[in-house]
Amino acid sequence: MTRRSALISGVSIAGPVLAYWLADAGWDVTLVERAERLRTSGYPVDVRGTAVDVIRRMGQHRQIVERSYRHVPVQLLTPGGRRLCTLDFGRLLNSSEAGDVEITRGALSEVLFAATSDRVTYVFGDSIETLTQTDRGVDVTFRHGSPQTVDVVVGADGIHSNVRRLAFGDESQFVRHLGPYAAIWDLPGDMFAPGTGFMYSHVGRTAMVERPADGSPARAFMAFVHPAPGTVDRHDTGAILGAVRGAFAEDRWRTGDVLDTLTGAEDLYFDTVSQVRMDTWSSGRVALVGDAAYAPAFLSGQGTSIAIAGAYVLASELVRSDHPDAAFAAYERRLRAYVEKNQNLALRTDSSVISRTPGQLLRRNAKLVTVPWLQRLGLAHLLQTSLRTAATDLSLAEYDLRVASTSGV
Repeated sequence: MTRRSALISGVSIAGPVLAYWLADAGWDVTLVERAERLRTSGYPVDVRGTAVDVIRRMGQHRQIVERSYRHVPVQLLTPGGRRLCTLDFGRLLNSSEAGDVEITRGALSEVLFAATSDRVTYVFGDSIETLTQTDRGVDVTFRHGSPQTVDVVVGADGIHSNVRRLAFGDESQFVRHLGPYAAIWDLPGDMFAPGTGFMYSHVGRTAMVERPADGSPARAFMAFVHPAPGTVDRHDTGAILGAVRGAFAEDRWRTGDVLDTLTGAEDLYFDTVSQVRMDTWSSGRVALVGDAAYAPAFLSGQGTSIAIAGAYVLASELVRSDHPDAAFAAYERRLRAYVEKNQNLALRTDSSVISRTPGQLLRRNAKLVTVPWLQRLGLAHLLQTSLRTAATDLSLAEYDLRVASTSGV
């Protein structure tokens, strides 16, 4: 019997999860990544709800718990720089009882890479150039490598997906900017003491700095509403610096000093806070998963979890069906409502990160001031209701894939 084959573009989160399950079912799997090597840095992400079940089935839950991100106490500041309260973000949105884990994107990528590197083929420093569908599969050419023909191609290559562009058209049809930009980078030296954190907001913008207690570099996070989202070149450091300086020009806190370090940052993340909305996530033998298909927006906190769950469901349906179009249709039917519920979290006007009016900022600060008291009383779960409901809204099927060994769960 001929082994079925899949080519996956993108090796961050959804790609390796999909590869793990397809390879475990006997598929030949190749992952191609534009970057020259695995990215091991990045901001913290959350694994919660149904995604925890998937990670447990992979036998990787213990591994990600061991590498979980440890928040430091974060001082919530007024626009004038005065401390309002101290927050424990590590316990604010996640539930250790439910198995939720916060982990840096790079650390999660390393865990998933280690779980798949001996069963799939990784190709770094290359990208897909063309896709041509035929009755026998998809003919693929690459920027550097030799052409291949595979049964299916899956784009797991993020919000600016190359596979989506090739199979569906320009991203402007699908990417919906929600207004803010986010910038994240590591700070040099000893600008902030180990074990300290600060969150400072004005209307339309927030700056946050955390430095782990172990003395590793502090990380700066800045988010701000922009009058024309999508117009700042995310590859142009000068344009980024100009946009961020303009947004935070009137701050009274230390944001000016923090911004002075941006030009020397080695691993700057900068992008719009945007969603991907598509009527369909597949075309013939080509499909999309994770942010490429249904990014819920950076500030939703759910992008990683729905990418993990989506990749697992897609793998289960591909293994179950002999026909890719039937598998892709079942994948969409099962996932669509779950995705949309999680995407809608980012459309709420009561964000804890960015307040767009003075009234919203006042209400947000008042809510956050109550958080330490709710945590002491064991009532912090009252703040998690909508997030918890969305995160657990997908039920796994009896026929979904499982592995024989569950060690490390």
